Amino acid sequence: MRTKRRRLTTSTVPPVPPTPTTTIASLPDDVVADILLRLPSPTSIFRAALSSKHWCRVAVSPSFVRRIRELHHFPALLGHFLSCINSSSLPLFQPVDLHADHALAAVIRRGDFFLTRLQDSGQCVLEGCHDGYLLFSNRTKLTIFDPTTHHAVYLPSPPRRPAPENDYVAHTFCLLRDSGGANDQGFFRVISLQHRNRSARAEEYDSRAGEWRAHPYTAATPARSHDNRYFPAMHAAGRIYWKYSSTPLLLCLDTKTMRFSYVGIPAGVSPRSAYAVGETEDGTCCLVHVCCGSEGGCLQLQVWLHGAEAEPWVLEREQPLLLRSRAPVGGRARQVRAVVAGLVLVCFNGSSAHLPHVAFRLKNLKVEAEFTCRGPARPYLFE
Repeated sequence: MRTKRRRLTTSTVPPVPPTPTTTIASLPDDVVADILLRLPSPTSIFRAALSSKHWCRVAVSPSFVRRIRELHHFPALLGHFLSCINSSSLPLFQPVDLHADHALAAVIRRGDFFLTRLQDSGQCVLEGCHDGYLLFSNRTKLTIFDPTTHHAVYLPSPPRRPAPENDYVAHTFCLLRDSGGANDQGFFRVISLQHRNRSARAEEYDSRAGEWRAHPYTAATPARSHDNRYFPAMHAAGRIYWKYSSTPLLLCLDTKTMRFSYVGIPAGVSPRSAYAVGETEDGTCCLVHVCCGSEGGCLQLQVWLHGAEAEPWVLEREQPLLLRSRAPVGGRARQVRAVVAGLVLVCFNGSSAHLPHVAFRLKNLKVEAEFTCRGPARPYLFE
């Protein structure tokens, strides 16, 4: 009897590779952002972001900040950096009362808000505080510092240009975070405002190129003088504004086209008035003016929104400035220091060199901080 032979067959199906192990560190940025946005409150988001440097980087990225503002409208004030007048020493940090919010208090404890890493940098000037980053300058270099992560970036100062352009003066530096949406990787730009005779220009440092690039001059009217100096830069809706001290104009730089223009200030607002340009809670460009009212001398709050070219400012609301504050808010406002994400910082006249400052929300006039200092103060928001 003939036995049947079994035909041997070989399988052509490749072996199934083992499933890779998924860890917190291996999650892509968009997945981490979706996880954080599903948490019930901004405090829980900040607490979860502190679990790793990767998650913290996602939480402070401009694209994530825009999404969390749309959901929670919660840029959290951590404190203020206080600088002394005519001093190049590092600023002091004045934290707000965070006893009720342990997650935000942990951000300050784990961060370097007292700038210990910069103690060996020599004499520095705080040029700006924007999008969670500090910008310092000295004679040879600029320093960009993130106090929440202890991360510092150093870059050279703008080079001196050969004649006939060697007589410019850099009035101020300002930092711009990259806002390229989901693909932003921590790129940044630094803008140097420069003035020569009756013209102005911006010189730009792009971290992608790693070098300074000078833009063409733009006719500047009025020309800068010692009595017509620039104030610190004010960021609002993709533009940077500078005040003059004796001219009712604002110098405006469009950060996309890098072109200058001039914007008049509203009627009833003088160059010496207490006002500043900034953003509301939803990112709309606004001008906040604090003045004395005609009835009884009560302080009045005016909020002007950015309008069209024919009417650059439109009055959105005017109301008495009634703050539950220990500061003498019934007196005269000395200056509006900043308007950032709907937070307004106002400096009032005082009986001593240490002037009272009050920070309040533009939406509901809720006071969030009170302190005194002799020099400029800049709010620091963890968004």
